[in-house]
Amino acid sequence: MLPEQNILFKGVCEADCRRMMTCFNTEVRKYRAGSRIADFSHSTDNVGIILSGRAVMVRYDINGVRTIVETLGEQGIFGEFFTFTGSHRSSVEIDADTDCKVMFFRRSEILKRCENACKCHSMVVENLLMLMSEKAISLSERIEVLSQRSIEDKLISFLQITEDNTPKGDTPQIPFSTTVLSDYLCVNRSSLQREMTRLKEAGVLTITKRKFRLVRGGDQ
Repeated sequence: MLPEQNILFKGVCEADCRRMMTCFNTEVRKYRAGSRIADFSHSTDNVGIILSGRAVMVRYDINGVRTIVETLGEQGIFGEFFTFTGSHRSSVEIDADTDCKVMFFRRSEILKRCENACKCHSMVVENLLMLMSEKAISLSERIEVLSQRSIEDKLISFLQITEDNTPKGDTPQIPFSTTVLSDYLCVNRSSLQREMTRLKEAGVLTITKRKFRLVRGGDQ
């Protein structure tokens, strides 16, 4: 995916996108799977957009306990003001789950006053605010999952949200390995594996690789 095809530049023509990318001093970098893309333990103005590949936002508490906050696919955006954390007792970083290509720019470059008052700059600011709103919705979904009391309820809640967010006609797919999913759900990996096996044996859940289907009453 080209940088100008990102949702941040939605509604802006290709020529203006190229001009604004120069104006914003954007930089494109490549990362290997498993490498660290960004670290928010210190204040930073940088914002990143995933152009290709997949990354995860990881939070470590004061005891070093690892929690997956969210997965970032193509067009995913991250930055300090997207982490929704004001605590200095935990650190947040972005790690490459697969090989990634990322475009970086500074938030201040977008939010600063445009001398020409160009319409395309205003459009990018509107798109940035929309992305922040979508991040807030994603955070709300995360809270909904973690508020469930049992492993089964957390898993089912997560799968239902994933299913609802999957484009019509596509097969929903778990974006994590079992190990990463257990970190995301904040549960023990072995316990999660047993619960998934139990749900499959009960006919409630079918999984082929990472693609899944929840079987509800009346679906059979």
